[in-house]
Formats: sequence, structure tokens, C-alpha cells
Amino acid sequence: MFTTFVGAPPRSLKNDHSSTGATPSIPARPKRSQVARACDWCRVHRIKCDSNYPCHNCQNRGGQCSNKGTSDVRTLPHAVRSLKNGSASLPTPPASSAASPPPALDPFKELEGKRKYWEGIHTSTAQSHQTQCYGPSSLFYFIGRMGSYLEKALQQPHSDHHMQPNSASRVFASPTSPWNGSVEQNMMETDSPITEEYLTSTQEEYFLGLYWQSYHCTLQVIDESEFREHYKSLWTTPGAPRKPSALVDIVLALCMQYGTAFLPRNDAEPRADVNINDATVAGRWFYRRCQSLLTCDMESPSITTLQCHFLSVIYLCNASFTNMAHFSLALSMRTAHILGLHLEPPEDMPRKQKELRRRLWWTLFAIESKTSMKLGRPFAAQFSQVTCKFPADDHELALVSGSNFSPFDESITWLTYTLQNANLILAARAIYTAFYDKCADVLGSNGGKNLYNDPQSLETCADFLNSSMKCLHNWLQSVPKQLKTKRKGAGEAFSTDRSALEIELFAPLWLQRQRLLLELLYHNLSMNLYRPFISFSPASSATPIAEGHAISCVNHAIAITHIMHQVLTETDILSGWHEPFQWQWNATLSMIGFVLAYPIAPSTPSARKAINNAIAVFENFGNNFAIAASAANVTRDLAAKADYLISRIRTGLTGSVSPSGPSSQQPSQCSYPNTVETLQSFDSPDVDQHVNNNQAVVPLLGDSSVFDQNAFGGSMGLAFTVDSFNSFEPLSDSSNMFDTWSFTQD
Repeated sequence: MFTTFVGAPPRSLKNDHSSTGATPSIPARPKRSQVARACDWCRVHRIKCDSNYPCHNCQNRGGQCSNKGTSDVRTLPHAVRSLKNGSASLPTPPASSAASPPPALDPFKELEGKRKYWEGIHTSTAQSHQTQCYGPSSLFYFIGRMGSYLEKALQQPHSDHHMQPNSASRVFASPTSPWNGSVEQNMMETDSPITEEYLTSTQEEYFLGLYWQSYHCTLQVIDESEFREHYKSLWTTPGAPRKPSALVDIVLALCMQYGTAFLPRNDAEPRADVNINDATVAGRWFYRRCQSLLTCDMESPSITTLQCHFLSVIYLCNASFTNMAHFSLALSMRTAHILGLHLEPPEDMPRKQKELRRRLWWTLFAIESKTSMKLGRPFAAQFSQVTCKFPADDHELALVSGSNFSPFDESITWLTYTLQNANLILAARAIYTAFYDKCADVLGSNGGKNLYNDPQSLETCADFLNSSMKCLHNWLQSVPKQLKTKRKGAGEAFSTDRSALEIELFAPLWLQRQRLLLELLYHNLSMNLYRPFISFSPASSATPIAEGHAISCVNHAIAITHIMHQVLTETDILSGWHEPFQWQWNATLSMIGFVLAYPIAPSTPSARKAINNAIAVFENFGNNFAIAASAANVTRDLAAKADYLISRIRTGLTGSVSPSGPSSQQPSQCSYPNTVETLQSFDSPDVDQHVNNNQAVVPLLGDSSVFDQNAFGGSMGLAFTVDSFNSFEPLSDSSNMFDTWSFTQD
């Protein structure tokens, strides 16, 4: 019961004193009238009620007086006694418009709108069978769509696990797991005593030297001169081990991971088998000791703490522990917030330190944004709360930044990369956010209908993306020409014209790497933005913009493959680099998906030939780490299946695939006919100009192929669960997939 105490106005003491001069007597306070239960209005507004009906307050306001909750439990002791007797539940506060927050402050207001966000996929991507969530922009979502298509097209089970290469995360519970046993065994033994393998001082200095030649030119988060001084201070006693340092340990772990990738693998070991000797988990003991040392810094983190967390993310990404890396990214971002790196540095701080903080923040922001878009998960840092300025890249700063990179041109320094990389990520993030918000609006307006089964909605989203991509084009215009790799002939850098690279042999190695990594990142981000429009649903003349985006996606994938193939064949610039391998894998599945979805499109022959080049890239990387050799096997298997389907379509055959056909579990023994020689005669030049001119692109060669639009039913037998509302395209329910193909003149 809610009551209020209303004090009476003070009595005038003047009259009492003037008559007698005696101290006035104060009458006893009348006893407050008790009300068994206030009416609903008085109770909500917490004012004194009375036992009249209607009460005095309701009479004055002219409102209805009600008391509908007479039998409700009113006190906690009463509620506990009632619960014990099984006769009541805890009371719920009544809803009232007067108690609601203003609309502008209502945190649930957005949830009451018409938006329905594009849901992703729950799939197992690691050793455990536990599933994780990945959004519609992720490669895992695209793999799920391809898997459901292949299962129906080939009329045989097709697990998405057979579309993923062997990796350390599918063998070990963590990078420091002592062996490749079961998940339970790994969890029990991860913290058990192990035989640690550390290095001598000479070996450490060798691997540390690799860092300044490799990661330092693109991850400009450590002051080289300060690090060298710190490392020297750790060796205090001749002949004794150095003092512990989390930063030195994680740098060594990264360098061992990178340096070991140059060493040829043991020929006695299967190329595609990941074991504890694999390059992706090299340096794991240094990584483990770094994490142990970091536990002491959790309450009082420093810049060094953040540097360690950040470099741990890179190590985990290279080792294919995607979700562990995402965890470490969250920890890195929280540490940065605790240190205030998202805010502009204090004015009285030396410029060198201020610029290091800015580079550290924007490099971290870019990595976090890139990872969130790659996995299709929410961003951890909100741009609206950032006041930190972009880092500078002038020559004066480059000279005092602690590294001795040779100057190349007046217009750029080795620090320019961080600035351009951050701007590229911000442009892609702006497009990504706006595009998926638009998709949410469209899904809300069409009742959550599958976009791939709603051509008008799909075209609406495609048109929105078409206008949004200008943001990336604007960024491209701002990139200094010195940061662009030249092309032979009339070829253009950062384009999809597939022209050969003209690599400057006398340009500094740091600059050559910056150029290539920046262009590969641009193509990878563009490809991911366009990929949702690769549709396995029936072709529709009503979606020319969406089909044009699918072609743009495969053109960017082909561009990545051409660059990677030439660079790895002719140079060592990207040898041992794990992220470019991951970009190539991403591009390869995009090309395979395009070939499956558009088997006789003009771009299909070029994509199919590029898939062969991708296999060569994987074979090159496979000489050093097993996941690449496994990726080559998976690619061969998927390419063979695509060739088989194309062959069936082109010959006009009907009938289901024989159940005794090759299994995806034996990629090296696939016997599907290879039709790439036939397809090569239909090769066509780049068709990006159609997209740029907003012209309709019909992805067919004379003939068109149309799938039945009946809902796809039955179990897919895949290791994921999806929302049936707005996830994968429904495929034909026909027992004979190829009966649904029809051919008409264009």
C-alpha cells in the first residue's frame, strides 16, 4: 500500500504569544486513517487514498475510481507463504502509460517497428559439435546455401563440413591443446603440465627480426625502437633466461607462425593433415605464456596490454580459431575503451605517443569492423562515440616513429597505409550497415518473405546497394597512385579487368606488400558486399540489377585469384601470409557458387578457369601449411561437381544423378567429367561496365535455365539449423532436379 504524508501548514505563533505570553501547546497529531488498499489510480501515482468510493482524489479529477486487484498478493512475506502453498505467484507491477518513458527514451521502440533482420545460420565450424551463429554476410552462410543446393541437385547428402578445409580449429580445442584427441580430452588436458619448447636468445632475435620485415608495415601498433630497448632490458644475467614479457612472447609467436610457413613440410606426412607441427600453430607455447602473463593486467591494463591482446587476435586468425579471435577482439576493444583510446589524446602528450595511440585505435577499429562484417555479427565499437582523430602520415612523423623504412615518395610514407586502410574499412562498413538495414526494412514490409523468392524485394535491395557502392568508389579515387600496383598495358589498378601486374622490383618490400594487401582487401570487401545476390533460385528477368551484382561479385573474386596466382608464382612477397590465403579461399567459394548458380552465364567460363588457378594457389601455400593443401582438395571436389552439373545442362540430359556417384568425402577420386575445355570457347571479357551503367545483365548464353519455384522440402542433412522464414532459397521438390530445367531463346 502506497501512502503519502501531508504536513499541515505551520500555526501562527504571534497571536498565541500576544495574549498570554505563554508557550503555546501543540495539539496531538491525529491518527492517520488507514486504507486497506489504495485504488488503482492513487496506488500508481503514490498518493494518499481514502476508504470512500469513489475516493476523494478521483472525485476531484473527475476520473474513474477502480480497485481491480483486491485479491493480489501485496507483500513479499505473503507472496512467499502463498508460493509455498502453491496458491499464488509473485506480483507483477501494473502497466500504466503514466509510468512509461518518453518515446524518445524508449529502448524498445525500434523493436516495435516493421524491421525483420536477415537471419543467418547456426553451424559447427570447429572441433566441437556445438553450433555458432554467423550472419548472412558470412562465408559460412554462403556455404550453407551452396550445400542445400548441391544436396538437391545431386540427390545425395552433402554435409557443409565437406566444404570446409581441415584446419587447426577442427583438430584442436585451442592452439595450445597438447594433442588432437576428443573435445573432452583436450579440455581436461589443456591446463595440464606440458613440455614447453622455447628458444635461445639467438633464435629469438632471428624470429623477432622477421616481424619488422612483415607485419610491422601493415600493423603499425608497436614502436620499434621502444620494443628493442624493452627486449634488451630483459636479458639481465648472462647465460640465464630472459625475464618474462607478454609482448615479446606474442610477437615471437606471430613470427614463428609466419617464419615456419616458409619451411617445406615433411614429405612423410599427409599434406592435408593438420598436426602439432603445422605452421598455423607454431609458437603456441609463446602464445600460451603471453595469455598467462596478461591475467595480471586485467584490472590495470596498459598500452602494452592492448598491444598483446591485439596481436593475439592476429595469431588466432592465422591459426583459424575464428571465434577465439572474435573473443580476443572484444577484449581488445574493451581494453582500448578503458585506456580511452577512442577519445582524442591529451594535448600535453608528446606527438609521437599521441600518434601511436591513434594508429593503435584505428588499426584495432578496422580489424574489429572487418571481422564483424566477415562473420555477420554486430559491431563492438560504435563510431558515434569516437572522437579520436585519424593518424597522421607526414614525413616528419615517419622519421621519429621508431622505424627506419626507406622513403619512397614525397606524397606517401610507410604510415600512409594505416590511414588508407582505416578509410577503406569505414567506407565498406557504412555500405554494409546501410544495406542490411535496408534489407531489414524490406523483409519487414514483405512479411519476412525469403528475398530469393521475392524478385521485387531482391531487386529493391540490389538497387539500394547499387547507389551505396559509390562510397567505395569515392575512397578509390582518394588512394594515392603510389599505393597502387601498376598494370601492364592499359590495365588499371583496383579494377576487375584481369590485367597482369607490373611489380616494381626495386620498390621497397614494405611498399610492395602494402600495395598488394590494400588492393586484395578492397576486392575482398567488394566481393562480400555483392555476394548475397548470387541466387540459386530460378533466374528472373525482373532482377537485372541483382544479377549484375552477382557478376560483380565473381569479377572481384577472379581479380583476387589473378593477383594471388601471379604474385605467388613470380615473387615471394606474400609467401607465408595467412590472411591472403583466407581471402583466396573466400574468393574460391564465391566463384564456385557463381558457377553453380549461373552454369551458362558469360562470366562462368572465366570463373571456372580462375578456379583452376585458385587450386594452384592453394598448392603453393600447401607446401607450407596443411589447411591450404586441404583447401585444394575441397576445391577440386566442388569444381568436379560443378562440371558435372554443367555437363548435364549443356547436353540437355534429364534424370537424377546416380546414387553411386563420387562422394564428397573422397575429393581426390572424383570422376565427374571436366568440361572446362568446352566452356573456354565461350570465354568473354569483363562485364563490369554493364553494372556501372546500370544496364540489365542477362547471365545466359543464348539459352536460359529456369528452376521450378516450388518450396524445397525434406531434410537437408546438414550440420546447421536455419530459420525457415528468411534464410535459404527454396529449391525444387521434384525428385528429378534436371527435369526442372527449360531452355528458351534469349
